[in-house]
Amino acid sequence: MKRLTIRGTALAVGLFFDITFVLCALWGLVVPRRLETMATLWESLLPGFTWLSPASFVLALVELFLYGVYVAVIFVPLFNYFEGRRASEVETPGVARPLPPREAIQHH
Repeated sequence: MKRLTIRGTALAVGLFFDITFVLCALWGLVVPRRLETMATLWESLLPGFTWLSPASFVLALVELFLYGVYVAVIFVPLFNYFEGRRASEVETPGVARPLPPREAIQHH
């Protein structure tokens, strides 16, 4: 299996968190505040964030992207370590093993 890179994973997870936040912010603007509880969650998860000023919106995007980088920095080395160990324990499906040398095959 291909090894993960911190850079690629950080970009993917950071952008995933940012896209999720934008969708939640849009949802929060459509649904009345009394029915929508995401604002309280974001305010408790993101230091300095208050619902919903332009500066707080940008701050949230930066913080969430950095959370994604943090996840990648911790997750990728762990994943690669354990996946590397697993690959040595089991054969990879679909990969042919080399044939033994012709001299090793006995003909009767």
